[in-house]
Amino acid sequence: MIKSILKILIVVVIGYGFFLITTEDGAYWTKFKLYRLLLTKPIETIRDEYSQKSCRDFSNEEQRDGHFEAFITGYCKPKATGYTVRKDFLCAVALNCSCPAGKDENSECSSDTLRWQACQDFNEVTTMYCNQTASTLEPAEGHVAADWGCFPGGTPLEIDGQVYKVTDKGGVIKGRRIDIWFDDCSEALKATGIYKVKIPEL
Repeated sequence: MIKSILKILIVVVIGYGFFLITTEDGAYWTKFKLYRLLLTKPIETIRDEYSQKSCRDFSNEEQRDGHFEAFITGYCKPKATGYTVRKDFLCAVALNCSCPAGKDENSECSSDTLRWQACQDFNEVTTMYCNQTASTLEPAEGHVAADWGCFPGGTPLEIDGQVYKVTDKGGVIKGRRIDIWFDDCSEALKATGIYKVKIPEL
């Protein structure tokens, strides 16, 4: 009798986990959708496809449901103490923020999917950096960077049920690509995924 009950419980747990991952109503559906897409194409292709999607025009289904999908990443203020190699810190600052002393044209950074120039070296103790968004506000939890052609500064955006405020923009933040600010860089790294965004009333 106990074994039968345990078997039923196991089936229920597995079924519920499958529901969370594979159905749109599941709590983890949006994050696992990226993993499913990665089975068929590289992440840079997925990222670029969402950047090229219109953030002004929504399908009939999206308008009916009241939300659209966006490629979400996280950004933050890197701390020099978190890096053993100075160049890695300068690359991280250039990837997340504006370089206080400009870009170093002779120093290239790269990841599996990106190539960019590092910041010129600067004294992070005496120099302010990663301290101002495009809207002149100091970046904080609850802020996002988005395409201002669709979501102007100050626009509230509801992402997976949590409301954020558009305060920043970036050269690669276009279309349906959105960047969420995190005070903790380790949390920013975990943010990448495909999320549901409520269509705002502009």
